[in-house]
Amino acid sequence: MNRSTWKNPTVQAEMSAWAQRLSMDPEILEDHLWEMAKRYMAARKGVLAPFAAYYEHAGTYQAWHMFIAPHRNPARLYIDLSEDGDQGESWRLLYISRHPELRWRAELFDHSRSRAALFRYSWSHYRSPYRKLGKWLAAEAAAEFPAASQLRLRWLRYQTPSPEQVLTSSEPEGTFERPMLFKLEAYR
Repeated sequence: MNRSTWKNPTVQAEMSAWAQRLSMDPEILEDHLWEMAKRYMAARKGVLAPFAAYYEHAGTYQAWHMFIAPHRNPARLYIDLSEDGDQGESWRLLYISRHPELRWRAELFDHSRSRAALFRYSWSHYRSPYRKLGKWLAAEAAAEFPAASQLRLRWLRYQTPSPEQVLTSSEPEGTFERPMLFKLEAYR
């Protein structure tokens, strides 16, 4: 129930697909769905209120929704390191999500809890936790790579490949977004 998240490409693709199926304008459909969702969530809150104590004491509350829609525009985290001063002319890739060789700190990133957090950090309204992750990684990189000058985090946003594309291409094509740059001197 965060209207700004509806601007995400995955959500917008679903809106467009449904608007086309229903022969509606996507903006009108989105407005109608938003109003309907607000009414539904208010009713849901009232229905669930008597059970809140049970959820709290039994520990069965689930804050996230499963299987809302396929994620057709996912993002992959890229972490780069520069050892060329402030110019950053030569970047070395340290990590790419789920890459077989570029695996710096992969034991952390590949953990099921971390993967859920990273999924969220690729969305713009998770700016603060994404920045905190970047600061922590900058401190880690500053200690591990004494000659490095900068650390960069960025997300490659791409369209989910078709089965044919998966068979013929190893890396998806997309656009980089939400870059963060950290000067490592500040973390030494």
